[in-house]
Amino acid sequence: MDGPAVRLAAQVRAGIRTASEVVEEALEAAARLDPELHFLASLDAAGARAAARRPPAGPLAGVPFLIKSGTPRDAPIVTRLVAAGAIPIGTSTRSRPGSAARTHGWNGTDYTRNPWDPARSSGGSSAGAAAAVAAGVVPIATGGDSGGSLRIPAAFCGVAGFKGTAGRVPRFRPDHNGLLTPGIIGADLSDVVTATAIVSGPHRRDPAALPAWPVPVPRDGPWRIAYRPGLGGVHAAPEIDAAVRARVAACGVEVVDVPLELRPVADAWEALYAAGAPGPAAGIRRHNATALADLFAAVDALVTPTTLTVAHGFAGPPPGDFVGDPCWHLNVTGNPAVSVPAALVRGLPAGLQVVAAHGRDDVAVAVAHVLRAPLPPPPIRR
Repeated sequence: MDGPAVRLAAQVRAGIRTASEVVEEALEAAARLDPELHFLASLDAAGARAAARRPPAGPLAGVPFLIKSGTPRDAPIVTRLVAAGAIPIGTSTRSRPGSAARTHGWNGTDYTRNPWDPARSSGGSSAGAAAAVAAGVVPIATGGDSGGSLRIPAAFCGVAGFKGTAGRVPRFRPDHNGLLTPGIIGADLSDVVTATAIVSGPHRRDPAALPAWPVPVPRDGPWRIAYRPGLGGVHAAPEIDAAVRARVAACGVEVVDVPLELRPVADAWEALYAAGAPGPAAGIRRHNATALADLFAAVDALVTPTTLTVAHGFAGPPPGDFVGDPCWHLNVTGNPAVSVPAALVRGLPAGLQVVAAHGRDDVAVAVAHVLRAPLPPPPIRR
């Protein structure tokens, strides 16, 4: 199934709309909304307009997008989107250096805000990407996920974020700790899947990346899932747990009670992120990967809340457990995981996370398609 970005590209290729019209609308929205939401690190209006004047071609012809700050223009995720016809209009914010739990964005002078409530964070570290997508400025944006940095902002902002199996999208620099997967945040899961397929496959910057991933054929199930309110002993707030459980119950999937004992990963993740040092972290990675493999021998997917709470204040996370705790377990093991909206809780989006076995990214996104909840547009939107 095609999402709005793919349909927009078809209109551009057919001459129903021009790439210049589409880009101008995105630039106008960025200029109007960024002073309130602070999702931009930079805006490249001249470069976007020049690109829009070229003959439209490719599956993403004329589709505007944002590049996560710190990602070079020659990164595979960028060059392949551009080769598919997409047009970068600038760069999006990422976390402020040293920010606690990396769950808010920073443009150099102000924090990135959430379109659902500008007093709230849009998540991190791909903060600006999720805020801009949720606000309708662009339909897709690039990000990177070492500990939930695609999924946390997607959950906070009510959009879709996909971390494929480790190596699914080629990296632009060596990743000795095995935590990072570049990826896509989008307003529609179908567009996220299409864009991920476009940017997948080995590249000279990352020749060890997984083979190119074709867009999976849509499947409706039946699906057997396991549900957990959290991982490694840390559980989501009761209202988040209840909202995700209710969404799962409403979607007709079979929920199976299967044992799963994962060890907490905070220390292992910190050790891997800091130096890629194995030590005790290797044992935790091995234990958790094996436990998940055993789980996926009995069920198709694991579903959890994406975050422990809804979006917190924009200036930093509240005291307590890392709000994205259900996410970073899957960076340590490398399993594919996708976040989609589950519900609104007190007027703010709550996300659910779908996890599948290594290499079964198709299953993760298929189950997510079934479980995702339609949300109304946020109060601040193009």
